[in-house]
Amino acid sequence: MVSHQLSAISCQPKQFLLLLIAESCVLIALSGCATLTVPQQAGRLAASFHQPSTTTGYDDYVGVIHVHTGDYSHDAHGTFKRVVRVANAQHLDYVIMTEHNNLQALRDGLEGWHGAVLILIGMEISAPDGHYLAFNIAEEFDRHSLTTQEVIDEVNRQGGFGFIAHPYFKKGRWTNWSVTGFTGIEAYNVSHDALDENRLRLVLWTLTAPADPFYFSILDRPYDPLAKWDVLNRSHDRVVGIGSTDAHEFHLLGFKFAPYEALFQLSRTHLLIPTGEELTDQAIYDALRSGHVYFSIEWLAEAKGFQFTVEQGTRLLGIMGDEIVWEPDLHLNISLPTAAQLALYRDGQQIAETTAQSWRVPVTHPGVYRVEATRHEKPWIFSNPIYIRAAIEAPEEQEK
Repeated sequence: MVSHQLSAISCQPKQFLLLLIAESCVLIALSGCATLTVPQQAGRLAASFHQPSTTTGYDDYVGVIHVHTGDYSHDAHGTFKRVVRVANAQHLDYVIMTEHNNLQALRDGLEGWHGAVLILIGMEISAPDGHYLAFNIAEEFDRHSLTTQEVIDEVNRQGGFGFIAHPYFKKGRWTNWSVTGFTGIEAYNVSHDALDENRLRLVLWTLTAPADPFYFSILDRPYDPLAKWDVLNRSHDRVVGIGSTDAHEFHLLGFKFAPYEALFQLSRTHLLIPTGEELTDQAIYDALRSGHVYFSIEWLAEAKGFQFTVEQGTRLLGIMGDEIVWEPDLHLNISLPTAAQLALYRDGQQIAETTAQSWRVPVTHPGVYRVEATRHEKPWIFSNPIYIRAAIEAPEEQEK
């Protein structure tokens, strides 16, 4: 049985078809004429858990980042209309489009509200040392004549900002970590961290089983991007992590490969925006710049309502993305919409773990703290860090 929700790697349709045929032949040769066993369907558990009321003064908005369409990118077949339709059907709040090296969708007037979803137009730039997501810019420029650092500088000159895309993509790794001026990195890119690593399995599953168990089977912690993110946060002031879809959606032989419906659940980025503030382009960009962000894989359960804060006694001092000066009686508070396995990291090293729906942890040392949540041994939620800095002594105190 062939599923109508087939998924595929990011490649040209003809290349994918040849790959599909070749790898199918390999699988058939390896398995002989035996009937392939169809695994038990895992099924999505997109449960509508009770969402805790916000106590931080911020509202939680969910959306997807890094999306391509065949309307404006040569390597995609999905359409802008389908992006809008799927995003509204999944009750997303925003989508950031990032077509390859062009802002034509912006010139065509597509940025704005489409139903209940705010669509923003960015751009994925092919720089000499890798791909760079540029947001809040209005002008294209000649990337061919610029170094990677100059690409980042030009984005910043326009008042924009950017993220290093899929840093560990096998066919296009980011190769220059000496650059400065970038806001963050894709700490999770579902197309390259998951789908692209499972080509043989993808063929096997899509030819013999429904889509749900395949997607469940490939979910894995993105070890390399997370490790690099931790290193960057130790050597830079702040580096924001986001989760991205890199969705293209391919159409072949009447089927949709890597459909928006699946990828929009496999990687979402939540933004924390001050309560009472309207959802606008600048509100979204402010949240991304400040790191008031967490990202999630919502194939098993929705993540909305997750909170990660730092308090002193009962006084709220900050949320993820904020910098706090260490002093006695600080606690980290973690709250989830449902119980999960929680791991707390400081400076990239796991220092504690538990299984709970809420968790209060004393802060005994300065450091860069972040949280990961898993369910059924599959990744679910990744917070951005809270930066707890050591107090700087005044000059007169140092002299004593």
